[in-house]
Amino acid sequence: MLLAVYLTVIVMIGEVIVGLWSGSMALLADGVHMGTHALALGIAWAAYVVARRHATDRRFSFGTGKVQELAGFGSAILLAVSAVLILVEAVQRLLAPQSIQYVEALIAAAIGLLANMASFWLLRGASHEPHHPDEPHAHVPGELHEHADSNLRGAVLHVLADALTSIGAIAALLAGMFMGWAWLDAGVAIVAAVIIAVWAFSLLRATARVLLDEEAPQVLRAAVKKVLESDGDTRVGDLHIWSVGPGIHTVVASVIVHGDKQPHEYRAPLEQRLGVVHPVIEVQRCEVHLDQGPRHD
Repeated sequence: MLLAVYLTVIVMIGEVIVGLWSGSMALLADGVHMGTHALALGIAWAAYVVARRHATDRRFSFGTGKVQELAGFGSAILLAVSAVLILVEAVQRLLAPQSIQYVEALIAAAIGLLANMASFWLLRGASHEPHHPDEPHAHVPGELHEHADSNLRGAVLHVLADALTSIGAIAALLAGMFMGWAWLDAGVAIVAAVIIAVWAFSLLRATARVLLDEEAPQVLRAAVKKVLESDGDTRVGDLHIWSVGPGIHTVVASVIVHGDKQPHEYRAPLEQRLGVVHPVIEVQRCEVHLDQGPRHD
């Protein structure tokens, strides 16, 4: 992540300088957009540092997993801001065209695209690295396994968005050079801004759901309920499951049973089989056998 930050900053400076000098709006937009990406990648890197440094800090009730979600939320906002900046500048250039130094702009745009590809390769490699020993992780089998790192997703989206504007800039510059379509330079920037805005909204919605403790997907709720009721006697009376980090969930449940099972007997299989962290189980004793009365679901 830190290497991606360094690479992005270096190329950003070059693209802005050449964009201003050559008069290419698409290239300048790419450079400005890359500036917001450099900031977003820096925030993403800082989030990992903070999360690991305080992974065992008991002041954080459920760990530091949501630091990464918060960074992803910030990345989404920066994506949206960069889309607006590109859109405004592109419309202005479309209404008031300027001359473009095509060869110089093409060289800088190509370098920017190569940098984006390198950053994407670095971040993809990071997504397959093993977890830090101090970081909890949910080992949920089969289709329940989930590792939606919104912080990393936000960083990757920033790189992909920048690659999109680089490709658009190259296409527009080539069309302007050989076909005289100078207007396409600003037109491509407008299209890129719209696509980036859609990506920003998608990431904003996903991270907001985690930050606001949205209930877990139904497939995970069904799995938790199945584990709690596996003895054939227990019935789940109340159940709340939410994410506390990438692929990490916690459970608060109330179960009804007529036997002598204790809370720890329910917690253990949730932790071992579904990777749930900090499960809280309330056990309610029922004097009447559940088979003789209505089912408490």
